[in-house]
Amino acid sequence: MNEIFEISEDGKTLIECLDKDIKEAIIPNGITNIGHDAFKGCSALKNINIPNSVTTIEKKAFSDCSALLSIDIPNSVTNIGYDAFYNCSALQSIDIPNSVTIQ
Repeated sequence: MNEIFEISEDGKTLIECLDKDIKEAIIPNGITNIGHDAFKGCSALKNINIPNSVTTIEKKAFSDCSALLSIDIPNSVTNIGYDAFYNCSALQSIDIPNSVTIQ
């Protein structure tokens, strides 16, 4: 069992980051979906590593991650929900592949 993340029974969806003081997050391989509000309020989060297994970032997944500086979204991601990066006031760069649709 992962102590930092709540993950769905099938092991495919990251439901929630349980450590709201986390500074760096490495999403486990095999996760295909970063859930709605999964990292909401992780205000100390500066860096996140998203594996190539992820295909969907749901709405407001990273909302209120006010320390997040940059994010590289892998080419495997095809869907990003609305306001996925809402109120990420420190965000300086985001690399979004051409295959992504914003929903």
